[in-house]
Amino acid sequence: MTKEQLKYLSIGLLFLLLQVVLFRHLTIFRMQPDLVLIFLVWFMSKKNRATALLMGALLGFLQDFFLDLWGLHMFTKTLLVYLSHRFIPKDHTKLLLIGPVFTTVFSAALLHNIIFLGLNLFIQNYTAEIIFWRQLVGNSLYSAIVACCIHLFRTQR
Repeated sequence: MTKEQLKYLSIGLLFLLLQVVLFRHLTIFRMQPDLVLIFLVWFMSKKNRATALLMGALLGFLQDFFLDLWGLHMFTKTLLVYLSHRFIPKDHTKLLLIGPVFTTVFSAALLHNIIFLGLNLFIQNYTAEIIFWRQLVGNSLYSAIVACCIHLFRTQR
């Protein structure tokens, strides 16, 4: 494993631990952001599709392990990377504005939550309509807002 791969894996694991330990409990009207998704969108802008697929599968598997949702996050995050990799803006030398960051993360989170809730229809976890819309729109908006905050405070390189 190269030093760069270890760096990205460590950052992904840090986002996963922050999601499981901290952000899972920082809910607003029972909505929570998905930090792993935010990391994957950033990772997709840096790396090729195969590397992003492997990272999405690994982080999805670990998220399932910690949240006891075996297979849901792994399948959802892998399918999200597969479907959306070509649409994610690639890393450029100049910093993106807040608008494109919000739109990109919101669209990815919306697609992620559509896949996730579609899978949950088979196992009947989210049968109530209000929970469906809160999960679909609310979690997507919250993830996009957290991504914008991270984008605002990141350092330029």
